[in-house]
Amino acid sequence: MSLQANSILICTTGNHTCDSLWQQAQQGDTTAFELLYKATVPLLSKQAYRILQDQEQTKDVIQDVFISLFLKRKTLPANTNITGYLSNAVKYKVSNILRNKLVQEGHHQELLKQAHQREATPPQTLEQHELKKQIAHSINTLPQKCREVFMLNYYGNLPYKDIAQEMGISVKTVEKHMSKALQVLRKELKETYYPGVFLLLMSMHHHL
Repeated sequence: MSLQANSILICTTGNHTCDSLWQQAQQGDTTAFELLYKATVPLLSKQAYRILQDQEQTKDVIQDVFISLFLKRKTLPANTNITGYLSNAVKYKVSNILRNKLVQEGHHQELLKQAHQREATPPQTLEQHELKKQIAHSINTLPQKCREVFMLNYYGNLPYKDIAQEMGISVKTVEKHMSKALQVLRKELKETYYPGVFLLLMSMHHHL
């Protein structure tokens, strides 16, 4: 569990805890839902912004999470740890954004290529484009924790120490997940993209 999630667990507003507000909101109390939002959104926003470094994307993530929560309020169990649920929901949204980042970059490069199709495109650019697409595909084969560590490092540009803090694990565990992720990538990309994988290894933000 991340430090952000741990902080949210102690949130209170007035004489209410977040869990009690959630239970009231499930019974149709819109004021309780609003108070729950106000009590949790500051730390949830910090959690998302720390990775995304984008105010608008952060706002979109928080809005999506609470809209989804409101729509699911009658189907979620009453004893749901609401702060943990919200923190995990933010993590899921942020992970999707990070995972799609390279795919979007690759798509943008393809549009530029088509717009300038009469101009010579350096072979290295095409190779990097294909490598990015293959990496985006390959990371989906990783176990969940391993995938999350890799995305925080490669997409989020976080060093190992910050990833450990974000996920509530040790730096050694982060190193093990990264080692496994890179082994899988080497296997998936095989010899065709091995030079690209070497450059990827060199660019990793492993500083402690």
